[in-house]
Amino acid sequence: MKKLFSVVCVLGTVLPLLSSCSMPAGRIMKNTEPDSVGSRAAGAAAFDQLLSGAVNKLLLSHGAAREAATKLSVAVLRVENASAEELGDWQEQIFDKISTSINESGRYQTISLRYIDAGLRESRLKNSDLFIPAKRRVFLDILEAAKVPAQVLIFPKLTTGTTELGPKRAQRNYLLTLELVDISTGRDFRVSEEVRKAYR
Repeated sequence: MKKLFSVVCVLGTVLPLLSSCSMPAGRIMKNTEPDSVGSRAAGAAAFDQLLSGAVNKLLLSHGAAREAATKLSVAVLRVENASAEELGDWQEQIFDKISTSINESGRYQTISLRYIDAGLRESRLKNSDLFIPAKRRVFLDILEAAKVPAQVLIFPKLTTGTTELGPKRAQRNYLLTLELVDISTGRDFRVSEEVRKAYR
């Protein structure tokens, strides 16, 4: 009986501990709370700063050079990831955040990524091919046939530069570049935003 009681006591102590260790915990963050800073990768705080800074710079530079009576239709391409990190689910988030910021400006209207992906598949082109005028025209014709003509193309690119500072210590600079091609004028606008992170 004493042995049985001892086993029950041990299980009563150990099982809650095992449960707390194995079960992940989460909570809804308040709108007033700052974004979390990733411990091993860019994370929400870094991407939010990169995206808001780069988009604002781009729209200011292009808006000052291009006047339009109606909203300009924009095709935002998927981000080219030339960084040292995998983007994972941030690939879609980056597109959505760029599109939302552009739409909120009031001067531009973005095209759905579904149309853009379909246009690239049908034309069998890559993002980099769209800098060749003849190939770009093929892609634009497909969008026009789908009733979503693009007047502006935006190419996002993410790069990183890492400085090793010793055992388990490093600095990584994240650079988001947005390149805009205005179809009607042929002008090219390019801006960048940088965030530096220290890792320990």
